[in-house]
Amino acid sequence: MRRCLVLAAFVAAGLMFSHFANSSAQQNKGAPKQFGLEKRVPWTTSNVKGSPEPPPPYRTELAFPKLPKFEEPLDMTYAPGTNRLFVAERWGKIYSFINDKNASKIDLALHLKDGDKKQVIYGFAIHPKFKDNGYVFATWIPDPSKEGHQKGTRVSRFTAKGEPPVIDRASEKIIFEWPNGGHNGGCLKFDRNGYLYIVTGDGSGIADSLNIGQDLSSIFAKLLRIDVDNPPAGKAYGIPKDNPFTAEQMQANMSNYPKVPKETWQTARPEVYAYGLRQLWRFSFDRTTNHLWGGEVGQDLWEMVY
Repeated sequence: MRRCLVLAAFVAAGLMFSHFANSSAQQNKGAPKQFGLEKRVPWTTSNVKGSPEPPPPYRTELAFPKLPKFEEPLDMTYAPGTNRLFVAERWGKIYSFINDKNASKIDLALHLKDGDKKQVIYGFAIHPKFKDNGYVFATWIPDPSKEGHQKGTRVSRFTAKGEPPVIDRASEKIIFEWPNGGHNGGCLKFDRNGYLYIVTGDGSGIADSLNIGQDLSSIFAKLLRIDVDNPPAGKAYGIPKDNPFTAEQMQANMSNYPKVPKETWQTARPEVYAYGLRQLWRFSFDRTTNHLWGGEVGQDLWEMVY
C-alpha cells in the first residue's frame, strides 16, 4: 500500500512540473533568448590554414644522432683553431667530440671531483687562442652542498693538451672568486677584443633577499668584464680601460649622472660592466653586430631578455 502511495505522489509531481514547464514555454514563446544565439551562422570568411594552426616553418632534428647522451649538459662551445666541440655537464665533467654529424664518440677532457663528492660546473669558455695556449676557463663550485662560502664560486683557468684534448686538473689557476648562493650565474664568454665576461648572479634565491643589484660596490647581480691576458704584476687579471666604472671613466662621465652620490662612484667595482641583473643565466654575442644578448632568470611570472 505504501509503495502505491509513493508511486502516485511521484506521478502527480511529474504531471505538475510538466504543466508548469508547458505554461512557461507558452508565455515565453516568441520572446528573444536572453543568452546564446537564435541561430548558428556558419563562418565562411576564415583565412586560417591548417588545423588549428599552420605547421611551423622549421622542425627540429638531432644534429649529432650517433653521440651518447649527456647527463645534465649545461653549456657547449667550440675550440677555436680545432674541429672540436666541448660540452660541460652539471656534475663536473667536460667532454669534447669531433664536429661531424656522424660523430659517435665523446672524449672526457676534465672531471672535477673531490673523492666521492661531486662538484658543479655552471659554464665555461675557451680562449680565442686555444690552439696556441690550450686555455679553458670554467665557472665551478667546489662544494655545492653548502651555501655562503666566501670563495664558494670560482672562475678557474685550466690548460688542455693532446688530441683528443685532456685538461690538466693540476694546471688550475684561480682567476676570480665570490660567495656561492642561490644564484651563482656562471656564464663565460670572450668578446671580439679578447676580454672575458663573467655573470655572477645575485647570491640569493627567492625574492632577491640581498637586494643588491643596484649596489656598485658589490659584484653580485652583475656582468663583469676583465682582461685575463694582461694582468698587472701579482694579479690574476686586468681591468679594461673603457670599463664604465673605472676611476677614469667615472670622472669623465659623472656629469651624466648628477643624482648618483659621489660615494657610490668611489666604491664601485671596476670589474662591473653592467648591473641590476638578477641571474643572467646565459648570454651570447651577435657575431655581426657584437651586441650582447642575455637570458635573465626572473621571478614568478617574469623572465627577461636583454
